[in-house]
Amino acid sequence: MDNSLVTLDLEGVTAEELHSWTGHIRYTPRYGARGNTADVWAMELAPKSSLGAGANSVRGTERERFAYNGGEVIIYDCGDIPDARWATWVGPWNMVHGMFYAPQWEANDVLQVLSRVRWTDTPEGMTVSPGRRFNLQLVQYFLPVAGVGTLQVEPKRSSSTPVPAWRGLSTPAGEIWRMSSTEGPEYESLMLATESAVVTLDPWDVPRKGQQGQSPQARSAQEQSNALGVAADFLSRVKSARWGA
Repeated sequence: MDNSLVTLDLEGVTAEELHSWTGHIRYTPRYGARGNTADVWAMELAPKSSLGAGANSVRGTERERFAYNGGEVIIYDCGDIPDARWATWVGPWNMVHGMFYAPQWEANDVLQVLSRVRWTDTPEGMTVSPGRRFNLQLVQYFLPVAGVGTLQVEPKRSSSTPVPAWRGLSTPAGEIWRMSSTEGPEYESLMLATESAVVTLDPWDVPRKGQQGQSPQARSAQEQSNALGVAADFLSRVKSARWGA
């Protein structure tokens, strides 16, 4: 994203698991020299194969569809939320989606939000370019890894979590730090910083297909420690993590 691609070289992760990624993006208008604004638009990203699951999650009934930007825009009425619609632009390989609420939920409203930035769908992932009129405020990529945890990848230059100033554990991809939560329940995660990306790994028992996982809150202290060890071993074997084409 941000006119780039997330490239991960992960040991022990299948091609099927790599297709379970999701993404999040927020963009704001550039108002001259002003650096802040109340206008923020957020969209989610996912593989095209997630379309059916997305429609089912909102109990969606298809309302309309039309061609746009080399793909299709599909708008659904939401079964449980009468004043909301779920809309998605589906490209050849991936999709961009979000919720729209009355009265700004017509096809023109959806197109106005989608057209503020330029989306390009590729077999390797979705890219987005803000042009001169908008700023990318936040871009994130998420990948659950069975038995390990959830990877969050961000561009290093705009990461939501600062990279520590002290030296971390050296690995083939970069440096690793053990991070503790500063607010809310006590929780530990791991951070891997490379030349262009920051990877945060939240350890938990992500279930394999057809199995049940266990949330971090449900684990004993020993189970949490074991999960952190599994996560550290996995992250130390990452060969590369790059934010950029």
